[in-house]
Amino acid sequence: MIDKTNKVHPFRHAFFEMLNGKKIKLPSWKGYWAWENNTIMMHCRDGQVIDIRNTDNVAYTFSNVASDDWEIVDDLEEVTT
Repeated sequence: MIDKTNKVHPFRHAFFEMLNGKKIKLPSWKGYWAWENNTIMMHCRDGQVIDIRNTDNVAYTFSNVASDDWEIVDDLEEVTT
């Protein structure tokens, strides 16, 4: 389930939620980001899991960080379907 009480957040807020164990995503994504092993892990729609430090497209990744419409994910089933 996506957090419906305050649906969108700037990355700053979403980042702290992620540090506290929540998963975050952008509205158009079928994947999510999570804080794992002291880094952000990007869980992609195709099943890949990529350490943010190993992104192939830095500009695209940072344009996502600059977004102000991050969602807090409570139910991964809703993200991947």
